[in-house]
Amino acid sequence: MEEEDREFTDKELAKASTYPLGASLRAKLNRNEFGQFILKQPNSMYKAQHTIGISLDEYALKVSSKYRHANPVKHSTGTSPSKPSEQLVDKSIQAALAAIEIYNKPDFKYREETFSILMINAWESLLKAKILQDGLEQMEVLYLNDKNNPGGFIQSRSGNFRTITIGDSIKKVKLDRTLKDNLFILVELRDNAVHFRNDSPVLNTKLLEVGTASLHSYLEMCKDWFKRDLSKYNFYMMPMSFFHAHELKSYSVNSESVQTQNLLRYIGNKEKEHPHDPLSAHSISLRLETKFVKSKMLIDPNDPDAISITVDEDDAFTKTFVWECRKDLLPRLTNRYSDFKQTPQFWSLLKELKKNPKFCRVRYLNTKTKTGVKQEFYNPNIVQELDKHYTKK
Repeated sequence: MEEEDREFTDKELAKASTYPLGASLRAKLNRNEFGQFILKQPNSMYKAQHTIGISLDEYALKVSSKYRHANPVKHSTGTSPSKPSEQLVDKSIQAALAAIEIYNKPDFKYREETFSILMINAWESLLKAKILQDGLEQMEVLYLNDKNNPGGFIQSRSGNFRTITIGDSIKKVKLDRTLKDNLFILVELRDNAVHFRNDSPVLNTKLLEVGTASLHSYLEMCKDWFKRDLSKYNFYMMPMSFFHAHELKSYSVNSESVQTQNLLRYIGNKEKEHPHDPLSAHSISLRLETKFVKSKMLIDPNDPDAISITVDEDDAFTKTFVWECRKDLLPRLTNRYSDFKQTPQFWSLLKELKKNPKFCRVRYLNTKTKTGVKQEFYNPNIVQELDKHYTKK
């Protein structure tokens, strides 16, 4: 076929290669198992290349999985295609950003429902990316096996292979138990929105809390699995309505529909099962508290020529540098890392990090004169630097 310089169909390939036409051959084509030798064309036809004069041994080497991963096929643009898992991660991040953007709109009537749908889409793509990464980028790890056709996969109405569900993905990936239950709650909220409705103020408040915890975990897993730093994005949800939990104390849950009561009861049971642990990276729900306070930023009256800002330095310090070394930092590091030990290397590393005022500050007994007994306090963000040196559990 290469000698004739012509395109061919999968049926012709099946006849020439002796591979049976069907799920098996199509799966090989989708996984690019023929490596550089067969290229799919824009019209869904195929074309052979580099087959003339090649020995069987050389062909076997170049279609091996190890060789294909080390030497990806070049596109016509001259650039190597990114791995399928990385493509899914990109899609996942965009879905998460869309979920947050929709939720934070000042006036959007389908806010909570849309957030749950998009956030589950983000998690499903991220979990499938992890499964692909662990499966050496082989697409069949995501396909649903056809019990009636051993070795084949279930096809959709359009003929494409169906992939595993979000539930299957959660079960396939090794996850913290709290994170797993948080995701199943989010799935329930999504299902309730898609197949029925979420129109309860209590349920909407719960979605904010569950969604906030889910976003926090999402950031952690993006960093752990794919080394993606999402700090450049504003990954937070704003309770724009200022509809707080204390305003709902007199609200009767018994007035809710049976479906809503069941869902709230399910969430409540999971919250009791997984009480909040400040040392854990994951939570079932996180509550955002907003309150109006008098500004601590004042215009300096002693400068008539320019507007300058006076900030309460002591107040800023106590809210930012909240960890003591023995009491807070060391126990958290022990719980966070599997290979953490208080070795000379650790103390040397900590000594270097303490030089950075972003991570460590000294507080004196007399804060005005900076005299008397002094003590070091740490910013919790120091763990982001320590993550580069130790393995998280």
